[in-house]
Amino acid sequence: MPEKLEELIKLAYKKWKAVRPRRSGPHPDEEEWACFLEGKLAEKENLRIKAHLLECGFCMEILTTLIHAEPVSMENAPRELIELARNLPSRPGIFGAEIILKLSEKTLELLNTTADILVGSEFVPAPILRGRKIKEFKDEVTVLKDFNDIRVEIKIENKAGEAFDLAVFLKDKQTNRAIKDLRVSLFKDELELESYLPSSNKVTFEHVLAGKYTIEISGMENKMASILLDIRR
Repeated sequence: MPEKLEELIKLAYKKWKAVRPRRSGPHPDEEEWACFLEGKLAEKENLRIKAHLLECGFCMEILTTLIHAEPVSMENAPRELIELARNLPSRPGIFGAEIILKLSEKTLELLNTTADILVGSEFVPAPILRGRKIKEFKDEVTVLKDFNDIRVEIKIENKAGEAFDLAVFLKDKQTNRAIKDLRVSLFKDELELESYLPSSNKVTFEHVLAGKYTIEISGMENKMASILLDIRR
């Protein structure tokens, strides 16, 4: 893996330098790449460069190409990068998580998210999907986001391109047991549309039209989590 990562850095820097002769944006310069490979960077800078590798689709594409001669499956993605992606903070201004999907007659297209996405039997961080250019899903998309000890799983099911069903599952992150004493509410333009306590292990909102929504999870006294949901046509 270190040899492949070193080759990745060299190729990424070579192409970046060819198209951007002057340093621009978040791309590290040649000296920073060299220090990164030699393990001489401070922890903050080391994390910044790793985060760049996860968020830069070009760099991730090279990474996956180097791991295998043919496109890799999610199961073969580097564990270190997957764990790093899951631990990266959400973007400023996002209340915990963000999900943006495009609704068509037969598919759901993932435009952006700060949560993990279910691919096969594994939840995969969004940066890995961007690197692999995976964005279309048939019938439904399932996303996962942890908020401290609460694990929130959201399933968005396409209803023939006209609307969608929304199921929210709440679990204890440590025990994986269902949480039933938290309220799940669906808001649109700050107006509460529906609000329920889980009857079993989930709350379901049926036949929701495309638009911008907020899913709030709250206890008796305070809000525990908030997810921005933007479903487009």
